[in-house]
Amino acid sequence: MDAAIFIRVVPRHDSNFVLGNAQVPHLYPIVYCSDGFCDLTGFPRAQIMQKGSACTFLYGPETKEEHKQEIERALEKKMEHKLEVLLYKKGATAPFWCLLDIVPIKNEKHENVLFLVSTKDITKSKTDEMEMDDDGEDNGS
Repeated sequence: MDAAIFIRVVPRHDSNFVLGNAQVPHLYPIVYCSDGFCDLTGFPRAQIMQKGSACTFLYGPETKEEHKQEIERALEKKMEHKLEVLLYKKGATAPFWCLLDIVPIKNEKHENVLFLVSTKDITKSKTDEMEMDDDGEDNGS
């Protein structure tokens, strides 16, 4: 995504998101987070800023290792990536299913300067989907 397009899109962006600095390898520190992201995760902005864009602070006991690696790989390779992942709100007491979307943002020189990491709570639809799968398995017995 081009930075100029990003500036026009962000005010209308309906997901919760963080912006990470793509020019600081390995950490990709968060330089901005939306109010919605704070509301969704239960973390105040001060506790989110400068943490890594991989949002490891939202990982919990049931966050799959393969999902953690997918997120890290997308950031390291500066590539767009979308996945459904189980994350946890502050205190690791309340898990929620999240549609996580990582989008690199380029400047006018086509250099990756930021990451837009958007999150959407899909717990309701994911829970409904899992219940339907469970019902289907019961009927097959």
